[in-house]
Amino acid sequence: MVEMISEFLASPVMGEALLPALLIGLLTASMSVMVMAHRLSFLTVGVSHASLAGLGLAVTFSLPLLPTATVFAVLIALLLALMPRKKGISEDAGTGILFAGSMALGVLLISTANSSEVDLFGLLFGNILTMSPIDLRWLYLMSALIPVIFFLSARAWWSIAFDAVTAEASGLPVSALRLLLYGLVGLTVILCVKLAGIVLTAGLMLLPAACAWFWGRSLFSLWILSVLFSLTGTLAGLFWSYIYEWPSGATVVLALCALFVMSWVLNWVKIWVSAYKV
Repeated sequence: MVEMISEFLASPVMGEALLPALLIGLLTASMSVMVMAHRLSFLTVGVSHASLAGLGLAVTFSLPLLPTATVFAVLIALLLALMPRKKGISEDAGTGILFAGSMALGVLLISTANSSEVDLFGLLFGNILTMSPIDLRWLYLMSALIPVIFFLSARAWWSIAFDAVTAEASGLPVSALRLLLYGLVGLTVILCVKLAGIVLTAGLMLLPAACAWFWGRSLFSLWILSVLFSLTGTLAGLFWSYIYEWPSGATVVLALCALFVMSWVLNWVKIWVSAYKV
């Protein structure tokens, strides 16, 4: 095992992929807490699938992949936040409508592109090894921006998640903060595409906080635990994908799923022991 770990760390291919993957793990772990608190799991699924249209536009017009898809995903997320719910369009219905329309547009755009220009498997399931220099620069820029916005807004978002009426009465701009949250979720979702792809992105956005929810109660403890689970799952997934030549994104998500199952079992054991303790 020690020899395999040394081989993994010494690999030039994994050396290039490790930092971007860990940065993505850090960003998704942070936003995962708010996705769970605000019950935005379907939003992450919708935005990630809708981003196929943004990726299709980038491929069709030879634009930078991540920046173009980011603009499209943030616009979709903001449209969902502004959806007129009072006129009979619920958030889940709006997500489904935009998800279906954007996905269809993306399929049409990609189908007309040169097949040699499109790594369809990488778009759908992720391939952290295919990040271009422009993608890396964009990731590093977002890695500086997203944590700043998160830490400035986290307490306000936390208050809104559990009592929006009281938060608004206390003077918080609830509508503006929700728009900011939706936009930041859209921004983070796109960064996951290179690691986990469109299909598996929701796993990165949900599982770290889902694991942490068994053990943490405060915002800070949930964030710390979510980061630890995310980085552990990312490292374990990359390691096993290197050893067995498995797809990296799927292996990372599977590792996070394993951590979730272990957390659930250990928490159940803890509750059982407490209940039957003499």
